[in-house]
Amino acid sequence: MPSAKKNRRKTINYTNKKKMWKKVKQKTQVHIPCEQIKNSWDSKKTVKQNLSEMGIAVNPNAVLPIPKPYVFPTIIAEESKPVVVKPTVLKEMELEAEQGEKERNIKLPADNVLFCIYMLDKYKEDYKAMARDKRNAYQLTPKQIRHEIREFKRSKQQYQKYLDSKREQIVNDEVMQT
Repeated sequence: MPSAKKNRRKTINYTNKKKMWKKVKQKTQVHIPCEQIKNSWDSKKTVKQNLSEMGIAVNPNAVLPIPKPYVFPTIIAEESKPVVVKPTVLKEMELEAEQGEKERNIKLPADNVLFCIYMLDKYKEDYKAMARDKRNAYQLTPKQIRHEIREFKRSKQQYQKYLDSKREQIVNDEVMQT
């Protein structure tokens, strides 16, 4: 005799369906990182329609085509430029671009700072020699050391302290020599 479990009808858990639908809905929504575009986005329109209303090109190749070496002379019909309905978006984006990137305050651990200072004082910009140094305990490659030093130079406060101390040393050395 066949078991009763095989013929049993499967039930649907509707709470699960709701959760699944929420996930599907989240995936289909457009993720826009730019605040100006996000505020003026119309979800009832297509991406192309939204961007053309804002004056933003969907396809850069259509706006600035690559010139061909030789084009046969033909009559070219005038292309109509898209009408910018929402010019404020472009203005806000231009203002944001003029301001530049926000300064990041990077603060490195004291061990990394001391390592970078020692290497810069001893070897200047010779990363291969830095990689062979005995203080390179973690056996960093020259590229890894260069990356560490670049991070140190990006940390404004710590690098500025290093430069100030170097200037003081130079001034003290000049005073001692005179």
